[in-house]
Amino acid sequence: MKRIFLFLWMSGLMLLSQGLRAQDVSQTEDYKAMLQEAMKSGKFSQNLAENWDARVKKISGDVRVKASGGEEWAALDGEMSLDSGDYIKTADGVAEVYLDDKGAITVGRNTELEISSLSKGESAFTLKFGNITAKIQHFLDENLKMQVRVPSAVCAVRGTEFAVEYSQLGKNTGVAVFDEGRVAVKPLAESGQPQSEYLIEKNTEMIFTPDQKRFRPVPLSSMSRYRTKIIAMRARVNILRKSWKPVSDSKKAAIRDRIFKRSVIRREINTPVRVNKKGKRAKAKESNRKRLNATESK
Repeated sequence: MKRIFLFLWMSGLMLLSQGLRAQDVSQTEDYKAMLQEAMKSGKFSQNLAENWDARVKKISGDVRVKASGGEEWAALDGEMSLDSGDYIKTADGVAEVYLDDKGAITVGRNTELEISSLSKGESAFTLKFGNITAKIQHFLDENLKMQVRVPSAVCAVRGTEFAVEYSQLGKNTGVAVFDEGRVAVKPLAESGQPQSEYLIEKNTEMIFTPDQKRFRPVPLSSMSRYRTKIIAMRARVNILRKSWKPVSDSKKAAIRDRIFKRSVIRREINTPVRVNKKGKRAKAKESNRKRLNATESK
């Protein structure tokens, strides 16, 4: 009797398992069909995380950050998550920006960089002055786009190794691509309107000024001084692939609050206390009274 019961019980489990597998297969097929339809419609990337998980890390020297809509620059110590509209500024310092585990950007010395947009569909970084070097993984999804803007040009980046520099003094702009990828550069006219597009291939650079009329990419030369940083960025991206860990939104917010509130507190401490004339007169009278009492007691 026990053997019959055991046989029936085992048979029931097998039937149930087969039914669940059939249901899983059906659901998997439905999911595949839905995924293929989304990719055909071009909406696949929008179903992923919409923004890059971007973080900035101080590497050396004086690095400061400013929140979107804020007025105060806060000293950065360690690592902080970034939001669209944030600013990074270095004096004698160096910082690095990470985009998930897909890219690393070095913010060089004497540089100001605005994180204009962290949308994966159209991320943008505005280089006010200074220089950046970057290693960005090739984008498999054509809907992922990235721009680097300088006052004199717009650079459309496809997964690549590149450097961009802009001098406030001479208004010179330099763009270079190293061992992989390409960057499409559109110089801006004095009116701000984009001009013809120039494609910079690997191991090529283009350096120009606002009053320049003809533009021509040439083999990598003066911008090759950034190659050392590019090599460092390659190593950094390899490390990111292995070590990148998600951080909760609450922890990101706590770190940002600590950095920006600390700046406000430091400013308040360093701000001298102003005493009005009435207060000064009162302090002077009190000081004279104490000196008079000391004299009379002698």
